[in-house]
Amino acid sequence: MRQPLFPKSSVVNLDRINRIERIVTRFARRSNKLTSALITPYPISSATFGEDVKGSILRYMFPCEGIIAKGLIKLGSRPKGGAEVNVELSNNAYSDSRGFIITSRQLMVEPDLKVVPGDCLDISINPVDESDKLKEVWVSFLWVPTIKDADIKHFLIEELDKLEESTIEELVEE
Repeated sequence: MRQPLFPKSSVVNLDRINRIERIVTRFARRSNKLTSALITPYPISSATFGEDVKGSILRYMFPCEGIIAKGLIKLGSRPKGGAEVNVELSNNAYSDSRGFIITSRQLMVEPDLKVVPGDCLDISINPVDESDKLKEVWVSFLWVPTIKDADIKHFLIEELDKLEESTIEELVEE
């Protein structure tokens, strides 16, 4: 059976109370710390050069679930009539695509396409005006895997504090 912290007939020991207050203060300080983990997106990118770049410019297959969050398409020169960019995601069961028209040298897109293992991404570009010749096309998309497929590291607050202190010491030494 558990004994009471301060029996009713005992004398109050101020040293003991101070010690308990110090322990509670330390625990309270630690409990207020917020620790965040960052799951970085994976870049999927390609650069294509030629005298007349058109058609498929990037292909990628996904090994696990996630979302294609955003992308950037950059052209070497601005096409007079614009260019059509098609982002297609397909597998054996279905296909999903998003189309964009680029009228400047670069375009930021957010297709928000959900992917599952085995999905294939195909990004293609075609000038709207056939007389336009694209010579340089850069494309980069960010794929964010789902948390269940991410490698999650667990740290105690003390370990993070030690890591932070050692990093600060290294910076001071430099």
